[in-house]
Amino acid sequence: MTDFKDDAYYDSIDKRTKEYKQWVAFKEQQIAAQTKGVGDVIENITEATGIKKVVNDFFGADCGCDKRRDLLNDKLPFRQKAVNCLNEEDYHYLKSFFSRQRDRVDASNQKKLIDIFNYVFGKNEAAPSGCVNCSHTGFIKNVNKLHKYYIEAQELVEEQNNQDGN
Repeated sequence: MTDFKDDAYYDSIDKRTKEYKQWVAFKEQQIAAQTKGVGDVIENITEATGIKKVVNDFFGADCGCDKRRDLLNDKLPFRQKAVNCLNEEDYHYLKSFFSRQRDRVDASNQKKLIDIFNYVFGKNEAAPSGCVNCSHTGFIKNVNKLHKYYIEAQELVEEQNNQDGN
């Protein structure tokens, strides 16, 4: 089964069906296959060039490559992982903030967003200064990252509420 319907379809069907279980397995396979960081890139290059085969032939299957790959992926990931969960107050603030389109973000909201971003991702970013070119680009990237995290958190909350209601 390679032709899958959209995610909403699978959210609505019985979770005990074979079709749903195949879709879950496919999604898990997709996530596992994603390149996580620099370690995966180096592994792909060494496989494509034949270096990995030579190393495995010379040193054996357990040459430490997997440990080095995982270490590099942890130290140099492509997607920054959250280190702290949103607390309820910040979740509601973000829910309110992202509920409407904005052309501008005033200084107090910028500070609050950066504070939440720093807490969730374990960073020490500063709110934008007056220099648009220097600071706003990074601020917008951070807010977009925070928004993606909020969407994921919102989906988890909705899923939990649906499970509690059933």
